[in-house]
Amino acid sequence: MAKPISNITVVGGGTSGWLAASYLARLFEQRVKTGSLSITLIESPDVGIIGVGESTARPMSDLLRLIGINESEFIKRCNATFKLSGWFANWDIDEAGKPVSWVNPFFSQSDIHGLNPASLFATYGMHRGGGPIDEGFTDAMSVCPDIIRAHKGPRLLGGEDYKSEIPYSYHMDAIELAKMLMERGKELGVKQIIDHVNEVHLDDRGFVSELILRKNGAHPIEFVIDATGFASIIIGKTLKEPFEPYDKYLLNDRAVVAQIPYEDPTRIEPTSRATGMNAGWAFRVPLFNRVGSGYIYSSKFISDDEAIAEFKAHIGDVGQEVEPRIIRMRIGKVRRAWVKNCLALGLSSGFVEPLEATAIYSVQVQLQWLFGYFPDSDFNPAVIKRYNGLINGFYDEIVDFIALLFCTSNREDTPYWRAVRHDMEIPPRLAENLELWRANMPGDLDLRTMTFFSPSSYRSALMGKQFYKGREYAAASVFSEANWRQYLDMRRQKTRDLMAKLPDHYTLLRRIRGEDAPASTPTPITPIYLNS
Repeated sequence: MAKPISNITVVGGGTSGWLAASYLARLFEQRVKTGSLSITLIESPDVGIIGVGESTARPMSDLLRLIGINESEFIKRCNATFKLSGWFANWDIDEAGKPVSWVNPFFSQSDIHGLNPASLFATYGMHRGGGPIDEGFTDAMSVCPDIIRAHKGPRLLGGEDYKSEIPYSYHMDAIELAKMLMERGKELGVKQIIDHVNEVHLDDRGFVSELILRKNGAHPIEFVIDATGFASIIIGKTLKEPFEPYDKYLLNDRAVVAQIPYEDPTRIEPTSRATGMNAGWAFRVPLFNRVGSGYIYSSKFISDDEAIAEFKAHIGDVGQEVEPRIIRMRIGKVRRAWVKNCLALGLSSGFVEPLEATAIYSVQVQLQWLFGYFPDSDFNPAVIKRYNGLINGFYDEIVDFIALLFCTSNREDTPYWRAVRHDMEIPPRLAENLELWRANMPGDLDLRTMTFFSPSSYRSALMGKQFYKGREYAAASVFSEANWRQYLDMRRQKTRDLMAKLPDHYTLLRRIRGEDAPASTPTPITPIYLNS
């Protein structure tokens, strides 16, 4: 039997690199303490941090808790706010030509007596009009829209870290998070080398054997994680793993990004927003001290200068003094994220436009699966093959959902939206499902993988985009309209009860930050002893 790996090298700092180092150091904590495993992170003094991932996915709180990050301290240092959903607007229009908006909440809609709730809503609550059921699907099925409109937070005042009334994630400063992860990683025994990688050497098998650093010379490699971002200096430039673009499915390849001030800093929405523009979409990510904003667009349909002008018009007077920067995005993935003794992580492995906050979550998934398939020193090809298959399936899952948001749009007002609707290829698995979903609502049996996007996500999107408007479903007839109204009344009462308990979002954040009362009590960290 092969020997356990005794040295892990992470190349690249930033969120991905330090997340990898601190995560592995936490899970292998006993081995690091006893000296049977060494984890080293090398980051270049010449390379800045892009800082993607200010809007995060639901499992982020679980990840921080596992690593041992104090949530109150995280919220204060990273100027974090709570996130309950993604809010979409102007991706579609209604029958009157007005923009449609909808919410994709973090928690699933439960079946109602075994029936798909979307089928019931399409039959009874969407197009019969009048009365108390003339509202949007997520308004009827989720508390999130009401909480967001009221600018409330998900935790009670004085509550414990990581405990809430409803699921949540965060908006946060990704660069500050990288600093916190660095500190936590060092506490867990990660060694840091600040130096630039000049060369990457391979042995006769094609494995990475050593890195030649500018100041420190040769650094031997047993297992290396490439977290060098879009530069991809090991998996791409050295191992020459082919890059597979997604440009036949997704048009956008540029981003205008800026940090803008609040008009009213006490009114902080617990949601990210994605608003359709002329040649893409604009995001709004509310932090405690500022708003992260940007315009994701296609350079085939608009120039950088035109994008900046449209973006500034969109954000209004509050952002006219900011100097936006342009980021060229490489949308796609490497064919194999794990090649021999090198594993690509984060932007080095792939990137899909940040519509559903998958940037940091993809790193989390990659690390979880790496730990599940952690290699011995023989680097068994079957282990590597299984990992790569999972990662490729995960990226396909992300592309399917994001492509759905574009290809089902009914906008025809600009060349971009006409191209999105008529000229782009639809991923094969999504195309098959869309044909099915014209007759049935998305269900558990329709998706090959549900690592991130569940049938609830697809139902929220398609119902919000009014894909099913005007349709009725035979299965819904077993549940009467009177019963449906009774069910909605019960849901509304639960929403009212919860709304009465929840505090104002800004007030909650100030309390957690210790600015008007003691911060909440941190949850004790439970020791983890694995692979000792």
